[in-house]
This record gives sequence, C-alpha cells and structure tokens, in this order.
Amino acid sequence: MAMDDQKKISRSPDVVFRNLAVEESAVLLHVTSGAYHGLNDTGSLIWSLIDGERTRADIVREVRDRLPDAPEGVAADVNHFLDDLRERDLIDE
Repeated sequence: MAMDDQKKISRSPDVVFRNLAVEESAVLLHVTSGAYHGLNDTGSLIWSLIDGERTRADIVREVRDRLPDAPEGVAADVNHFLDDLRERDLIDE
C-alpha cells in the first residue's frame, strides 16, 4: 500500500545516515533494530530529499529534475523505494 502522495514524509528519528564514499554509496542504520540498509547514489539523493516538508509527489519531481536523462519509470521507482523505506520503519508520514 503506497503512502498518500500529499502527506509529508520525514525520516524516522531512530535512523542514522552515513556516507561510505563520496557520491558512491551510503548506509542507513536503524538504531533500534540494529539493521543496516545500503543506498546507492540515487537512494542517497532520495534520502536527502526526505525532510518532513516534502510530499511523495515533491520527491518524485525533485528526483526527476536532478537526474540527467531520468528514465520514464522514475516515478514508479521512487515510489517503490519510499514504500520499502516505510516498510522498514525508516520513514514516517
């Protein structure tokens, strides 16, 4: 089940973000569960846009604008990624 496109999305306060290499990869640590979640550069971009002020639609638009030659399915990819983050309790609505 997808989040409402107009609800603002925020990072869970139980999550810590760390870059592993400049513009290459990053990791999220859920401090309560101890689970690590790897991010590629696009995942890191999406994470940086989750600020409690943007909606799902805002994030999709920003990713589309920031990625050169964004694929047609970028909206579906971003929505799937956000769904995954929500299912892992890494973001809140």
